[in-house]
Amino acid sequence: MLAGVRGLRAAGYEPWVAAGTRPSYAARSRDSAGVVRVPDPADGRDAYVAALAREAEALGARAVMPGTEVGLVALAGSSAAFPDGVVVGSGDPGTVGEATDKLGLERLAAEAGLRTPPTTRVTAEEARSGLDVALPAIVKAARSSTPTGAGGFDVAGVTRVATRDELADAIAALPGQSALVQPALEGDLAAVAGVAWEGELMAASHQVSTRVFPPGAGISAFAETVPRDPELEAGVGRLLAAIGWSGIFQAQFIRSGSGSHLIDLNPRMYGSLALAIAAGLNLPAIWAGLLLGRVPAAGDYRAGVRFRSEERDLPALAGAVRRREWGLAGAILRPRHGTTHAVASLRDPLPLVTLARRVGRARAALAAAR
Repeated sequence: MLAGVRGLRAAGYEPWVAAGTRPSYAARSRDSAGVVRVPDPADGRDAYVAALAREAEALGARAVMPGTEVGLVALAGSSAAFPDGVVVGSGDPGTVGEATDKLGLERLAAEAGLRTPPTTRVTAEEARSGLDVALPAIVKAARSSTPTGAGGFDVAGVTRVATRDELADAIAALPGQSALVQPALEGDLAAVAGVAWEGELMAASHQVSTRVFPPGAGISAFAETVPRDPELEAGVGRLLAAIGWSGIFQAQFIRSGSGSHLIDLNPRMYGSLALAIAAGLNLPAIWAGLLLGRVPAAGDYRAGVRFRSEERDLPALAGAVRRREWGLAGAILRPRHGTTHAVASLRDPLPLVTLARRVGRARAALAAAR
């Protein structure tokens, strides 16, 4: 969200942040024109949509752009709730549902000519009864945002497990006590990220993460743009065309000697979005232009641009020091000229306050767990 706000402001837009009570990087940014408080969509879709519609009308907004997956799902099919002239950056429920369905992704990927890890749907009971599952494994919910009977959403992440007990516990913590289980592939985390419009790929950049956190099942801590892989990009384009996607996306892969395996599709603003912007593709601005009926000139991106997520690299550094992995610690600490950061910016320093508070809370939680 912070990268989205910075990118929109750089393109001449006036972005307002709709946020709940949780501290937000974007809400502290000087590139935000202001902040409006709205209910958490995870607590209830109707209240969230109604609040956004009221604020959009009061501000005279032209577009509403979801920044999280739960916001995207909550806004699906909600255009009629907004005043005339306000474009909502979320599609119909069917399209959004298909884009966020992790189980259906395997079929769509195969039809698009992309490989995926073998996926098995497993219940907690099956895991505890000794079902044959290759370990270590990756455990994920069928959807990151699962609707509840109360009109809200259960939000779930991804977990790496090494034992059967860990597998069963991870599945039991998910909605419905069932999960998608995939073998934990070894290799580099790579991605094709960009903007699509009505299924057509409008802009794309390619990146590889040289460091993730948590290790083995994490998010980019340090990444770099790499030259375009035309075959891989064509496959991603076919996938998006099959869904009919419009908006920002990130397709994640594990890249190894055996090739690239698609592991996830994030149809939203994503954690390393600042990297594409720094490399020359202002994806939020391209998306905003398309929502407002413009056809922006996307251009190309530069390979070799680097990105660091302080929120991921700081705990990665702490872990390396605890394990006395001095080579990794040195690599994390080594300055890299020209690196763009997820949070830190000399011209926009206040989001660092939120970072400091989050790191402090994480340290306190870790100390309490010990």
